Amino acid sequence: MEPEEAVRQLEYTIDASLDDVGQRAAASYRPTFERVAERADGGAVYELARQLSATVADGERPSPAAANRRAERVLDDWAYTDGGE
Repeated sequence: MEPEEAVRQLEYTIDASLDDVGQRAAASYRPTFERVAERADGGAVYELARQLSATVADGERPSPAAANRRAERVLDDWAYTDGGE
């Protein structure tokens, strides 16, 4: 998954789940998705988008700092299970 697709997925989830404007809120996660894409691959971007979307669907919108922490865990797991770069 490309970072742009991940932002769009999160945008739709925010629109459907929260009283927030998805396009504006999801844009704050773009740098995080781009960093994950640079350090791993589309699978890691997808996993981060999946985790963040699940959190949003549960009614909570993580802060960009929380998304960055989640991204670090995804990247650590990805390197461990995928052999890293």
